[in-house]
Amino acid sequence: MRVVIGPLLIGLFFAVPSLQAGSLGEPFMLSNGCINCHGFEGQRTPGAIPSLSGQSQAYLYKTLLAYRDGTLKGTIMNRAMEGYDDQTLKQFAAYYSRLPKGALEPGSSRAHKQGERLYAQHCSSCHEQQADTPYIKGQNAGYMQGVLTDMATGQRAMPQDMASAMSALKGEDLQHLLAYLQGCAQEAACQ
Repeated sequence: MRVVIGPLLIGLFFAVPSLQAGSLGEPFMLSNGCINCHGFEGQRTPGAIPSLSGQSQAYLYKTLLAYRDGTLKGTIMNRAMEGYDDQTLKQFAAYYSRLPKGALEPGSSRAHKQGERLYAQHCSSCHEQQADTPYIKGQNAGYMQGVLTDMATGQRAMPQDMASAMSALKGEDLQHLLAYLQGCAQEAACQ
């Protein structure tokens, strides 16, 4: 029995990494450290960590550079990006930009419809049409709340268009918008 199990385990040890890499290629292998926080397919369960899948390559690359260069402060991202050259950051950005975006669940509640209306009115023109702006549908509400707080307190730069849009979104409207963006069909699902 040992004669069979030993070689089998050795074979699996060498086969599994190549199977995992499969057709995903080198960017996937480079991004393995990223999956600890951002999820296997770049989708994160609700919380304070952003999902990366489907973001534009330009936005991801710009953000990773900013973390690496220290112009954008993050809890761990500044340290995580240290030592990566521009080419590797481009590979990270390319890999995550090709992953499918998170889908929003259709909702019929008043709060969901209100969030959808607010998104169309205040957010979609930038967040769906500009390559250097993040795609925010399907993003974690906890992460989005943290980014907005950082912008409001000056810890993160807020473009003028964003400041104008945010001035109209307060209290319950902002919560409806964040719940809609996270993809919650009912408010309770986001809490």
